[in-house]
Amino acid sequence: MLGFADLFDQLGTDHLRYSAAAQALSGHDIAIEGFLSHGHGPRPTMLLVDQPGVCPDCSPAPAAVIALVGASSAPREGADRPVRVVGRLDYGFRIDAGVASILRIENATVFPVETSA
Repeated sequence: MLGFADLFDQLGTDHLRYSAAAQALSGHDIAIEGFLSHGHGPRPTMLLVDQPGVCPDCSPAPAAVIALVGASSAPREGADRPVRVVGRLDYGFRIDAGVASILRIENATVFPVETSA
């Protein structure tokens, strides 16, 4: 399973950027854990972020975000709960239905992550 640190360099800084692995893994099926978020706009896109509550559109610092293209419905446990996303990673600038992205997981399936109490 991948982590955000595999796909992004300098997480949590103003110098956040995509890692070389993000491009190298493009076209491969992956699994990654994170938290769901939604972009603003007339067509809100389901997104995966590395921290609960992060809104990429509102964050004062660059946010590590992956668009979930064609995602299955989200688990109903709550936005602050971790999820596992499985699908095909796609890297490169693209516009889908008026929404621009650089890193996507296509045909994403979203699963709740079981946490111990």
